[in-house]
Amino acid sequence: MSNTHVQTLRWMCFMVRRLNSVRARSANAITSLFFILGIAFGALTLIVILSVMNGFQQGFIGTILQVSSAHVRVYGSVDAVKRAETLGGYQSFYPFIEAHALLQGNYYRQHGALVRAVPADIFHRDRLLARALPITSGSFNLSKKHSIVLGYELARHLSVRTGDQVDTLALSGSDTQKIMPGWNKLTVTGIFKSGYHEVDSTFAYIPLDMGTTLFGTTPDITAAVKLNNHERDDRYLFFLAQHIPDLKAESWREYNRAFFSALRIEKNVMILLVILIFMVVTVNIYHSMRRSIRTRKEEIAMLVSLGAPVSHVQILFIGNGIMIGFLGSLLGVLLGLLITIHVNEIIACIETAVNSAFFLFSLFSGTKTPSFSVFGTQYFYNVERIPVQIFFQEVLFVFLFGTGSASVATYLATRKILLLKPAEVLRDE
Repeated sequence: MSNTHVQTLRWMCFMVRRLNSVRARSANAITSLFFILGIAFGALTLIVILSVMNGFQQGFIGTILQVSSAHVRVYGSVDAVKRAETLGGYQSFYPFIEAHALLQGNYYRQHGALVRAVPADIFHRDRLLARALPITSGSFNLSKKHSIVLGYELARHLSVRTGDQVDTLALSGSDTQKIMPGWNKLTVTGIFKSGYHEVDSTFAYIPLDMGTTLFGTTPDITAAVKLNNHERDDRYLFFLAQHIPDLKAESWREYNRAFFSALRIEKNVMILLVILIFMVVTVNIYHSMRRSIRTRKEEIAMLVSLGAPVSHVQILFIGNGIMIGFLGSLLGVLLGLLITIHVNEIIACIETAVNSAFFLFSLFSGTKTPSFSVFGTQYFYNVERIPVQIFFQEVLFVFLFGTGSASVATYLATRKILLLKPAEVLRDE
């Protein structure tokens, strides 16, 4: 490094120390602190919201993939589907039939359901499905033809328990037969609870041979395919297209496109709303920096008249803005990660504090107060803990956005320094 560069670096370091020392003794120090806290609050809020949203969405998406859509659905003739099964390249592969039906339980209570006919050994074929549908009563036993397994909320709507019978109304027949409705009595052998209301209130499982009785037979069949990695669905689709061109296949991305698009829009809107916090702080930084330049124009003019390049003076102010953005973003990210990791413990402490206050109030007032729970059943369905999922790329985005917004605001505010004329400023003073 040349002597000129060393001298320039020393001069700029000296000016930075002087600027910070002067600023520390002025009201601008408090202003900078508020800007740092504002950026930190925005970063903290964004980290916590994104992590909690990711946790809920990833859990729901996982259940949808395991229970509803599978990773890949294949449609075709019996021979084509069997050939696809012999090719391998999957974790589980099973045929199924599904259709909407009307179920009637005790006291003539009725409710619509998505009835899916699956092989009796489905839980042995698909371990992930067994994990996604924990049984709360009975067992997932479809060994008998007239058996059915219901979701928890669906069973509650029908007022049935394990061992009770439900009447199933569905259209039976095929394109070569007369399609007609028919009632069939099925015995409830098990009740599952996935933790997601849509699944628990809609899904019912019956044996595959009972499905052909209820819904009839068609020349083509459908099979669900679970892969070792659902992100490699494109490879598997290409593999099927090469070996069985006449087989139709649909990935989970296409099957759930509308649902995933809605989740993406929801997340983007939430990010946009929280980013407004950054924008407010950025605008305040811009105006504060302009005021600072106006109050220091005599110092700037003196430095320029003594030979300091205008660009170096501008860099000093920009460096201060970058430091504000960096410290605020770093503080916000660290606090956001800390709160996200311990969010359930924090909520438990809040519940304990509120319930303790309610208890003391009831002692002095003589009235009974209800217990407080953040995840009360009147507000949430089967939520005991907040799931969190932290993605590194989102944390990096929040940090860079917080630092970058402050840097851009400072740069825009300091452009006025380039237009400053030292002679006019010093003559006026």
